Amino acid sequence: MKELFYQRCRDYFPDDYIKFIELLKEPCTQGFFLNTRKASREKILSLIDFPYSASNLSEESFYHECDNIGKTKAYELGLIYPQEIAASLSTRYIDQNDIHLIVDMCSAPGGKTINVLNRIDNHCICICNDVSHNRALILSSNLERLGLDNVVVTNKKCDQLAEQLNNKADLVILDAPCSGEGMIRKYPEILDDYSLNNIVNLAQIQKGLLENAYDMVKEGGTLIYSTCTYAFEEDELQIKSFLEKHDDMKLIPVELKSSSTLSGTVKLSPLNNTEGQFFAIMRKTGSDQNTNTKYLKTAKEKIVEDFIKQNFDFDNYYLYKYKDHFYLSLIPLPDLGNNVIKYGIYLGDIVNKRFEPNHNLYRANSLIGHYRYTYELNDELYDMFISGNEIKADLSNNYYLITYKGLSLGFGKCSNNTIKNKYPKGLRRMI
Repeated sequence: MKELFYQRCRDYFPDDYIKFIELLKEPCTQGFFLNTRKASREKILSLIDFPYSASNLSEESFYHECDNIGKTKAYELGLIYPQEIAASLSTRYIDQNDIHLIVDMCSAPGGKTINVLNRIDNHCICICNDVSHNRALILSSNLERLGLDNVVVTNKKCDQLAEQLNNKADLVILDAPCSGEGMIRKYPEILDDYSLNNIVNLAQIQKGLLENAYDMVKEGGTLIYSTCTYAFEEDELQIKSFLEKHDDMKLIPVELKSSSTLSGTVKLSPLNNTEGQFFAIMRKTGSDQNTNTKYLKTAKEKIVEDFIKQNFDFDNYYLYKYKDHFYLSLIPLPDLGNNVIKYGIYLGDIVNKRFEPNHNLYRANSLIGHYRYTYELNDELYDMFISGNEIKADLSNNYYLITYKGLSLGFGKCSNNTIKNKYPKGLRRMI
């Protein structure tokens, strides 16, 4: 298995083979990028309390050697997303103008979705999909933590998604399942099952997914294709074959020094002080056409609407009900039928004739400035809240957005001068 991989690496990196093999013996790089949708770059960096260093590939991405980045304040507040540097690059090179609908086909755990939404207007809708139900739930949780709420999370096969969204998307992201050669430093066990047969089979799957992506991209729209492998069959040859089949798709050249053998595409590796990543950006020619969209039918529910009026200061919103759960959005959302995990902001549920709000409602970036009742934590109270403790406070009996440094963290319900902690048990940590 290893012998086959090393043999192929002579073709992948003919001029730097020995250096590449030596670099494979070193630890993998670790990175994160900033969630500038929630706070400014300066504010985020001021709240990072672990060592980090800049990347020369992206001003929003950084290297770190933190052993438990998921237990840091910056992570808990949704200010950063851990992702290897190379994996967060592809969305830097897209035209950010006139993007109204994004489809991320294989989105979990969410890095590319989150990265692109950092760059796009709030009124853009992103449909984030993963065929695995469990991975789609992880995706939904990550989007919630970072406060990204103009999203619909789905759990569909990509051909079904393509049928629903034919010629509708301004941007389609396909981070395709692949042989994972570029992640060998992080997951050396990849070589245990490494085979040419596996690469060929995956290339065939990718070919089908690219056809689904093509169907969804509207004229004038953009398609990003990426993998974390070096295999020509899954990278350069895959794109070359796709472009030959679809002469209305044109490669958008990316000027970034890399090892790719197809001009305009990018292939990064430990030679670039990253893990492995290949990506290509393409545009479908033709004029941008308006396409009809079927929007989700809004719901009417007095107990829920009364809660919204009591706790928020906006009048224009969209209330949805799906599988007995209530969702909120400040923009209309498309109706995607079955296999939807979440529509926009998970507002809450009616329990025993009372409305119980959800944590998601108090993490949403688009609602900042609309909450009627807020409570700011100091450092000591932050530690108490994040570990699930109640907080004594002389406040009226209401639900409160809990903030730290002006940033949304969660919520609590005040009763008899005590804020009952509603921070999800699965997110709490012992101090």
